[in-house]
Amino acid sequence: ASLIDRMERAGFTPMIAAEIHNMHMQLAFVQSGYGVGLLPARFIARNHSIDPVKVLHPPSFELHRSVAIVRVAQLGALGKTVELLAHGFRQLFEAADTTKPVTRHQRGVPPNRRAARRPK
Repeated sequence: ASLIDRMERAGFTPMIAAEIHNMHMQLAFVQSGYGVGLLPARFIARNHSIDPVKVLHPPSFELHRSVAIVRVAQLGALGKTVELLAHGFRQLFEAADTTKPVTRHQRGVPPNRRAARRPK
């Protein structure tokens, strides 16, 4: 919504004709001339289509993606594995000096099961 607000303040009112949750399908729509799309730059760089698209780089326009890693509350036998994976992700975020990920815990989970344990 904030992207659309910024576009409208700049004098452009976009018409959203389709909301597509498949990158390949969205790229096909753009390649067919139906409009423009927002796609990850890495996806476009890896795409070797016979119908290339032009990547636009508007000045002072940066989008940042927020990604959540989710899991079920009770993992059973996979609990230790998932906790080690979560610990690994935390280390990657800290090493990259990025904003630390937001963690939310479900109520009712004992505090000793919430924290990721360091591998031995």
